[in-house]
Amino acid sequence: MENNIKENEDVLQIDFFEILNTLLRYAWVIVLAGVCCMAVAVVYTIFCIEPTYTSSLSFYVRNSEMQGSMTFISSNEINSSIQLAKTYTVILQDEAILDKIGTGLIEEFGIERVSQYYEIVETGDEEGTLTVNSKQFSGQISIEPVNETEILSVTAVTRDPEFSAAICRSLEEIAPDELKRIVGINYIESIGEAKVPRAPSGPNVKKNGALGLIAGVFISGFVIVLLSLLDNKIYSSDFIRENYGVTVFGEIPYYEFNA
Repeated sequence: MENNIKENEDVLQIDFFEILNTLLRYAWVIVLAGVCCMAVAVVYTIFCIEPTYTSSLSFYVRNSEMQGSMTFISSNEINSSIQLAKTYTVILQDEAILDKIGTGLIEEFGIERVSQYYEIVETGDEEGTLTVNSKQFSGQISIEPVNETEILSVTAVTRDPEFSAAICRSLEEIAPDELKRIVGINYIESIGEAKVPRAPSGPNVKKNGALGLIAGVFISGFVIVLLSLLDNKIYSSDFIRENYGVTVFGEIPYYEFNA
């Protein structure tokens, strides 16, 4: 039994080193595949993916009107503000809020320009107000508390720099009234102002290039190992002696003559 275990361990060790030797033997193929995939990823990112622009805005949430003028704030009041910020996060991402932001976007830039990026739909009210498809719109707006604090961070990422800033400004105008209507209080103040981004924030060419390199190396290495494991040809007498313990008495040479 012990001899069989040792033999199995030897086989596993030999297989591992054979795979490693195969990878080293075709290292140039793996490197070449990685470089080619990286080049494809970079070219695709630059020429095929439209750039995106990011604008942001922050809100400070208070749990009472008196908190803004108090010189000392207790931990309970801070915790209450943090919980309130989480509640505001859910409310401000509601479909009704998104519809109002979309309507404001249409009013500011016009249907023709907005329709180049979004699907225009009706809000469903009696007046037939137009807005942007909220499902398409919601993925571009992020609202979340900053590190369990009273600060709410609003980020808009769109393909038009002016749209990104306009979304943040629209939310800044809508938020106080909507929060007062829904929650009954609107102790929220904006910090700074949303600016029109001057340069695109995405796509990340370096990141996509690195992912392409890793994918090329991994896929080519996997294919090489798989082909090596499926290859059942015998290329030398050493393979028979080492794996089957059979003595080879002779070999038949193969010669190829060119006429």
